[in-house]
Amino acid sequence: MTRKSSRAKEKKQRRLEERAAMAAVCAKVDAANKLEDPLASFPVFRKYDRNGLDVAIECKRAAALDPPTLDWAFDLTKANMQTLYEQSEWGWKEREKRAELRDERAWYLVARDPQRGPVAFSHFRFDVECGDEVLYCYELQLESRVRRRGLGKFLLQILQLVANR
Repeated sequence: MTRKSSRAKEKKQRRLEERAAMAAVCAKVDAANKLEDPLASFPVFRKYDRNGLDVAIECKRAAALDPPTLDWAFDLTKANMQTLYEQSEWGWKEREKRAELRDERAWYLVARDPQRGPVAFSHFRFDVECGDEVLYCYELQLESRVRRRGLGKFLLQILQLVANR
């Protein structure tokens, strides 16, 4: 009888520890999502002035982006990715992609050229995956005229810094 009781206690203790660990992970994700600006701790990364590009980088929630910027992000994603999606088993689902880009949990890094407007973006979210807190990069899209100049790599480095923070 004591053996069965002992196993039940151990099992209950493991469940409590698993719940506490998951609560800690969720608390980190919640804290990240409550940030006003995840890029605030990294002011030096607000500008990319290399390889013939001079752009400002901003970090905002989807809800804080102006509608023309959200429309531009969708149009760029569609132009860059629609054919690839259509060739995959997923297919291109315009309504779903538009909803994903505008989701309340969505964050954006947007690179803006002062004369030409937005030229690149990353759509990301803070989330829990397989019991771990993650920064999940949904999209990294650049206009063709700014590719192969290190801007995409720079945006990914910013995401790595934010995720580690």
